[in-house]
Amino acid sequence: MSNEQVAATSAGVNMMDVLMVSYMSAKPPVPQTKDNTALLLIDIQHLAEPSHLAQKAIAAGLDEAAVFVALEDYSARFNAALANCQKILNAAREFGIVPIHIKIQSLSKTARDTGALHRRMGWTFAPGDAATAFLDPTKPLHDEIVITKTASGAFTGTALETTLKNMGIEYMVICGFVTDECVETTARTALDLGFVVKIIEDGTTTYFAESYLAAIGKFASLGFTIATDAAIDLFSTLN
Repeated sequence: MSNEQVAATSAGVNMMDVLMVSYMSAKPPVPQTKDNTALLLIDIQHLAEPSHLAQKAIAAGLDEAAVFVALEDYSARFNAALANCQKILNAAREFGIVPIHIKIQSLSKTARDTGALHRRMGWTFAPGDAATAFLDPTKPLHDEIVITKTASGAFTGTALETTLKNMGIEYMVICGFVTDECVETTARTALDLGFVVKIIEDGTTTYFAESYLAAIGKFASLGFTIATDAAIDLFSTLN
């Protein structure tokens, strides 16, 4: 630590203090209401499940027992996040917050329209592929909006921005999978487009715990995260 850093620390000034001063002239957003708020559920599909990863790994020749051991940590975190996604979705439905379900799936049966990055990763999922199925705890009901994508971000090559603007959405709450890929890309684009974004910090995770902590930590440091229970309380107060 430099002499300057020591002096700043002893004076009770840290990096966050410096950053917050730079935001003193910030322009506040419009007030939040239930009508201008949406819950975005990202890729809560079989393809994100540990069981899907296990099936692929075993089919590729990896030892079955070893595969399940390797997936233990992700499985525990995935199941906990999924349970919270279910809780926040139920609350959104109860309090009149519109849910929008995002899924990875091509438009064509040949998956020819898949984005270049996903093609290079081998992530080609045509309609009807079992991997694209929504998970039961959070599957869409009735006329809830579903938007398909073939890239990491939910805005890339989709009608999501137009749909949100047509509905008068200003605030977006995000949950789903995985934190450091599709969730992060979607959240960053939404912020750049002017939406007020909160990621459900305990309603998302990714393959490696350290990657989750790094990604969610960046958003949390700027106030862009919220816990499930706090989000439910917020929904209950909106007019």
